[in-house]
Amino acid sequence: MKTLLFSALLALLLSFPAQAYFDVQGSGIVQLKDGSNRLVEFGFTFTRIDGRNTFIAGPHALAVQQVPQKYSLSLVLHNSDYVWVADFADVPLVGFDFKIAGHHIRLYKEEGLRMPGSFVIEIDGIRHHFSRNIGQIDFTFDQSGIKGIEPKSFLRPRQ
Repeated sequence: MKTLLFSALLALLLSFPAQAYFDVQGSGIVQLKDGSNRLVEFGFTFTRIDGRNTFIAGPHALAVQQVPQKYSLSLVLHNSDYVWVADFADVPLVGFDFKIAGHHIRLYKEEGLRMPGSFVIEIDGIRHHFSRNIGQIDFTFDQSGIKGIEPKSFLRPRQ
């Protein structure tokens, strides 16, 4: 009887899908509108806290059923002078240089561009420009962490 009960419990445990967890840390430097620089630490974690699956993006934590499909980092261009990235700083930015999971994301101003604000968002060496005042960078996930990074609402100039 004990063997049958043990076998049933073992089968029950093995029938649940394995849950993958990850911790992907990112860091960089943001250039503030006032001319100063600040270190930014921002990563993504999928873990179990108090018996619940939890997704953490930077300082924000949310109980979830499964790994989220994506997280959107919003960039808001203000009067073509600076950019708000609330996940990175609570003050306006004129640029940043950020690395996460083998990806490199930069925001910088390039004078002479005929694009809103003359700002360039560069993701892994590919340039993009604001097409309107709001853009976003979508981080997509799979069970092991960041699957990809996709810019949304940006223009990509011809190469």
